[in-house]
Amino acid sequence: MNDRDVYLKLAEVAEELYKLSEQAETLVGEAALRTVAGNVAGAAKAIYEHVLGGDSAH
Repeated sequence: MNDRDVYLKLAEVAEELYKLSEQAETLVGEAALRTVAGNVAGAAKAIYEHVLGGDSAH
């Protein structure tokens, strides 16, 4: 699995977690899913910016 594949999978997982958070039955469940989705989305963004985005520092 290359970096592009990792980015795409993480973005997909983050989107799914955001969708699941909308279906959560409690505020705690919603908050947990949104927190994890945000973390996963952040990891995807970091991969995109530093590896796929051609960041000159790396």
